[in-house]
Amino acid sequence: MTSLPRRLPLARLPTPLERLDRLTDSWGGPSIWVKRDDLTGFGLSGNKVRKLEFHLAAAQDAGADTLVTTGAAQSNHCRATALAAAQTGFRTVLVLRTPDGRAPQNLEGNHLLDRLAGAEVRFVTPEEYDHRDEVLTAVAAELADRGSSPWIIPEGASDALGMWGFVTAMSELDAQLAGVGDVAAVWHPASSGGTTAGLGWAADRMGLDVPVVGASIGDTVPDMRGRIERIWAEAVAAYGGPLPRPSLELTDEHVGCGYGLTTDDELRVQAEATALTGLIFDPTYTGKAIVGLRREIDKGRFRPGESVVFWHTGGGFAVFSHDFADVFD
Repeated sequence: MTSLPRRLPLARLPTPLERLDRLTDSWGGPSIWVKRDDLTGFGLSGNKVRKLEFHLAAAQDAGADTLVTTGAAQSNHCRATALAAAQTGFRTVLVLRTPDGRAPQNLEGNHLLDRLAGAEVRFVTPEEYDHRDEVLTAVAAELADRGSSPWIIPEGASDALGMWGFVTAMSELDAQLAGVGDVAAVWHPASSGGTTAGLGWAADRMGLDVPVVGASIGDTVPDMRGRIERIWAEAVAAYGGPLPRPSLELTDEHVGCGYGLTTDDELRVQAEATALTGLIFDPTYTGKAIVGLRREIDKGRFRPGESVVFWHTGGGFAVFSHDFADVFD
């Protein structure tokens, strides 16, 4: 593969690959394995820190002093950026989306951690968020006018630079798959596209016969595919080579009510998975993905004798911003 850009070592790698014995026995079908990116360390930042290792290194090389990025009010990426900045000496400005462009009434979950990490937080409406790249550029220009040296990190750090975090992650997983057997899917929550783009790029460049399945947690398949293909096109322009053609599937069948929205039935499946594994599933990302995996197993897509690798991307703090009261009645 192409030589890697410089990375700033922040995560505790490699994260383990573990078989979920009780979940496998209870749900039937394939052996379920979990890639434990909830154990990357660094403030429980999950998979997000993998992409930030490359962006923060580039920011240092550019002489930047302030990180500027964006996401939803409970964004795992924004929280991870704020914590990484606190450790490495950057200032952080976060542009967070809320329904009305105002601060949430309750300071909780990832938003609370953003503030504890010392981030400056600004809020935008969904309509303004539709133009988030322009908003980030305007914020960076404002900071530069005040004498700062900003570094823009796009939503989810999902671009040709951040993608490398999951190119290296796929290489890491490949070294752990000996003895796992026939891998029917690497199943993961998909959103801003950087994780999926990196996994797919690595699978193609390394010649891995491992199907990568991105379970969207909010967007349609065409939107997801367009985002991933834009990242790949940017990566080809920057690093060379042909466009990748991996074994990649995207599904939006398990989006449910939309990004960050859940039903009691979905929360019950997540609670069941926690009770059978001891793992915490974030209702926005890993929770929706584990619900989708359960449904696919129930439909008979995955069979005994096969293995599925569930990529646990972390994000457990968002559990505390959802209402589980009716789940346990």
